[in-house]
Amino acid sequence: MFVIYEGFELLDLAGPMSVFTKADELAGGGRYQIVTASPEGGAVSCSAGVPVGSQTCSELQLTQHDTVLVTGAGADVLRRAMRHRAILDLMCDAAQQAERYGSICSGTFILGAAGLLTGKRVSTHWLATGQLSTLYPQADTSPDLLYVVDGRMWTSAGVSTGIDMAMAMAEADLGGALAARVARHLVMYARRPGHQSQFSSFLEAQQAGNQCFGTLIDWIENHLGERILVEDLAEVAGMSTRTFHRKFTAAMQITPARYLEERKMEWAKRLLEAGHSVKTVTGKSGFSSEAAFRTAFTERFGIPPSLHAKLNQYGD
Repeated sequence: MFVIYEGFELLDLAGPMSVFTKADELAGGGRYQIVTASPEGGAVSCSAGVPVGSQTCSELQLTQHDTVLVTGAGADVLRRAMRHRAILDLMCDAAQQAERYGSICSGTFILGAAGLLTGKRVSTHWLATGQLSTLYPQADTSPDLLYVVDGRMWTSAGVSTGIDMAMAMAEADLGGALAARVARHLVMYARRPGHQSQFSSFLEAQQAGNQCFGTLIDWIENHLGERILVEDLAEVAGMSTRTFHRKFTAAMQITPARYLEERKMEWAKRLLEAGHSVKTVTGKSGFSSEAAFRTAFTERFGIPPSLHAKLNQYGD
C-alpha cells in the first residue's frame, strides 16, 4: 500500500510500484496487490500534475500481511502532509498492525510527524538529513545510506532508492532468484544494497570533470576492463603525462592513478554482484592476478571479494 497526497513525488510511487507489479507477475500472481491511499480518496495529482487514483485512508483495514509506505514530496507540500491527521493516523495504524511500514525519500518526515521515529535508525534524502536530525533528534539519521531497515520500519533515501528498497523487499518475500529476474526485466544497471552510499563516485566525477575531462571520464568507463596506464589517459586527453597529472589532480581533487583504481574497484564490485566469479572479475578488471585483485578489493572495501559476492549478489 502506498500513501499519497496532493503534490507527492511521482517516482516515489511509480518506481517501487513497478517492482512489486513485475515481481507479482513473475511469481505467477497473487503475491502482491497494489493499493494507493489518500486522505480524501479519488484522483490525486502528483508534483508533475498527473492524477493517480486512490482509496480513502480511513476506509482501509490493515492486516499483518500489509506493507504500508508513505511517499515524499517537496518542502511546502510535505509540510502540509505532515499535518494531515488521516495520513498520520494511517501510518500509526501501520506501525501497530502491518508486516512492514515506512517511507520513500522525504516521506520519513511524515513518520516523524506521526511520532514513529523515536529510537529508530532511518534514512532520507541526503539534502534533508540535517533538517530531519534537527526536527527529530530522537531518531538515528543515517546521512548517506540508500535505505535502512530497523525492525519492521523501512526508510529510503532520495527518490530512485525507493526502487532499491522495493527490490530488497521482493527478495525477502520471494527469494533472490526471482528478484534477479525482476531486476533484469526492469533493466536495472546494478543491484544496490542498503548499506551502499547515496553518493555515486562516477556522477561526482562527471560533475567535477565536466569542463575539462568529461570526454576522458566517459572513455575510462568504456575501457575499465582493460589494462590502463596514466600515460594512456594523458594520450587520450592530448597532454603530456606531467601536465595531465597536474591538471587532472587540480580539477578532480584526486590523482589519475587513484581515480582509475577507484573506478576499477567499483566496476569489479558491480561484476561480483551480477554473479561473475572472482577469477572472471580479475580478468575483466584488468588485474594481473587473482591475488592482486583480492588484496586490492579487500583494502578498498574491507571485505574479500568472494564474501562480498556471497552477501550481495542475486541468484540466477
